Amino acid sequence: MSLQTVVDDVKGRVETLTTQGQKVAQISLDTLKQSGEIVADKFQTLVKTESAAAKELYTVTKLSFDKAIADGFKAFTAAPISYLPPKDKFITVYTDTVTLVSATGDELYKTFKTGFSSIQAELKGEAAPVKKVKAAAKKATGAAKKAAKAV
Repeated sequence: MSLQTVVDDVKGRVETLTTQGQKVAQISLDTLKQSGEIVADKFQTLVKTESAAAKELYTVTKLSFDKAIADGFKAFTAAPISYLPPKDKFITVYTDTVTLVSATGDELYKTFKTGFSSIQAELKGEAAPVKKVKAAAKKATGAAKKAAKAV
């Protein structure tokens, strides 16, 4: 075996590894970008939802406090629970938050799973479904926007 053969063999392997590394890096960046978009979108939705709920709860609480002051100390001490805001509002806010966070986790899982599968396929030398990663991310982002509008 000549030195030139060894050099050519090593050069071919390095080129293959370089190409795979570049593809893996691109898949990783695409996956992270898509997950960032999902998180940002869901976080904005969560902030909007929680802000609206906080304003509503503040208004209800202020009205209850004003009513307690107007009714007087005796009336308030006789039935203090009647001056509390309805618990349904708190439960609704909690449920909406849990639903949104769960949906975000599911979408992130699908995005990372697809990206990881693409990286594994690339490293094994199979046809890497890069287009599938991008399509899955677009689908997840679209689903996130729909869920955000629903909330």
